[in-house]
Amino acid sequence: MCRPASRLFALALALCLSACTPVRWHKPGGDDAALARDLAACRKVAQDRFRTSGPPGMTNADPRFGAPGPSQADIRMQEGQAESACMRAKGYVLVEDKK
Repeated sequence: MCRPASRLFALALALCLSACTPVRWHKPGGDDAALARDLAACRKVAQDRFRTSGPPGMTNADPRFGAPGPSQADIRMQEGQAESACMRAKGYVLVEDKK
């Protein structure tokens, strides 16, 4: 008979493994060339929206240098969310990559 702790561990392990499944963007009727163009366009829009002028990887409001503002991790997370929203607006969904 399985103990409750064993069941909980098995469930947690299954959730962790499912979270590691690779995913890719898919759009019914779309091809790889359209996907590449749309992803590049969404990435550029997201980066332009959340990055400021200056050297690559730097922002004008970087808390490491005493200026108030979001951290690099926050900026990257916002870019990722904006990129995902853009791709979804274009009709893409994330599906399991079975390769």
